[in-house]
Amino acid sequence: MKTASVREIQHHLSRVLEWVEGGEEVEVTRRKKVVARIVPAEDPEKKRPEWPDFEARWKEDFPNGCPGKPLSEIVDEGRGPRP
Repeated sequence: MKTASVREIQHHLSRVLEWVEGGEEVEVTRRKKVVARIVPAEDPEKKRPEWPDFEARWKEDFPNGCPGKPLSEIVDEGRGPRP
């Protein structure tokens, strides 16, 4: 992790931003005390999870449709007779 003073950032911001664009984190100091940290922005494409293809898997596992009774019938049976 690199360190840059407030004064250095004021005078050489482009250089500090090059460090950050290169993936480096930069600690900003004022009077030799760390007051901030500049980190690279997160790429939204990297954060997006990769979901499996559920529909293709379903068709592979159940080529003739879902076996058994529909869920609505199972729920009705579980409730018993209506008053």
